[in-house]
Amino acid sequence: MRSCISFVGILAVGNCNTISEGNTAHNIHNSSRQIHAAAAQTRPDQSFCQSRGRASYSRDLAFRIRGGSVSKRSPTEINLSTKMAMASLFAGSVGGAIGVGASYPFDTLSTKAQVGAGTTLSNMARIWKNEGVGGFFEGVLSTMVGQAVIKAIQFAVNEISYLWLEKYSGIKSDVIKMVMGGILAGFVSSFVVSPVELVKIRMQSQNKLSTNTKDGDAATPSLVYSNSLECTRWIVKHEGWTKLFSHGLGMTMLRETPSYVFYFVAYGLLAKSGMASLLGRHAAPLLFGAIAGWAMWIPTYPIDIVKTLVQVQTRVKGSQKEMLNSRQITAKIYQAGGVRSFFDGLEPKLARAAVKHGVTFWVYEILMGFLRK
Repeated sequence: MRSCISFVGILAVGNCNTISEGNTAHNIHNSSRQIHAAAAQTRPDQSFCQSRGRASYSRDLAFRIRGGSVSKRSPTEINLSTKMAMASLFAGSVGGAIGVGASYPFDTLSTKAQVGAGTTLSNMARIWKNEGVGGFFEGVLSTMVGQAVIKAIQFAVNEISYLWLEKYSGIKSDVIKMVMGGILAGFVSSFVVSPVELVKIRMQSQNKLSTNTKDGDAATPSLVYSNSLECTRWIVKHEGWTKLFSHGLGMTMLRETPSYVFYFVAYGLLAKSGMASLLGRHAAPLLFGAIAGWAMWIPTYPIDIVKTLVQVQTRVKGSQKEMLNSRQITAKIYQAGGVRSFFDGLEPKLARAAVKHGVTFWVYEILMGFLRK
């Protein structure tokens, strides 16, 4: 999570107190009282950090959330880093949940487009006419809760990975560390993402499934759920616990792993650019978060379409209903409309990504501003 925390920290406002290389070496060996005294001199909207002689504003900010860390051997520094890591874990979880809530209507429209429920505009009109505002937020509560857990996992795995690589590996490139941290974060979080998105997709697409009594399954109840809990219970009762956690897991891993590589690297490169100092504390997280969201979704969106169509399929226990695998679904999509079909619903998904990740990082910075005081 250190790489992720560092990326977000780059966006914070306020100038870090720059310290020359000589002074840094001296301060590393100062007492913890001196370190805390130095931290207390910073403004409330600043974190205690040391630039190791770097003049660039954006580079200085890369160390903002590290608790003033400049040496791996300093007990005081390790303690401060742990506190800030926990604070950022909490802030990231809350930011992720709020980001999902703010962007959820776009996600609903994208899911409906992916399952063939019409165009974005026609879906908007139909949802508004038949369901009202609530129709745009089907399954939002469970997704927000799930996203809070997901973000906590991603932040923690990314942090641990970065710390381990920095301490035990001979890798010098920060980009390579970002890539490896992103791979592990995406892979591990997939085990939580898959069941959360399974429920979300069933909730969002249920209007297409409400008359699903095919293949002789006369006992199959109408697949229209009043809330996420009811949907989860139905899946567990009629498809089993195994399906709740495994249905679409492979495709989720295939999407999440590269997604967070693109995400972390894009954010890191932007954060190290001169734009960080020009945009300021509010515009920077909103803009960089939006761009990072696009970077993670555009290359992997075809995988997301296949994953959605895999998870939207239902088969109750004991049924002989045939379910298509990911390869068959991919071939069917291509036959229906060629390469362009793999990008159906991309527009609302990109709008959702921009809002979600922009809001996530913005909320993160606000919370960290309070937690650093």
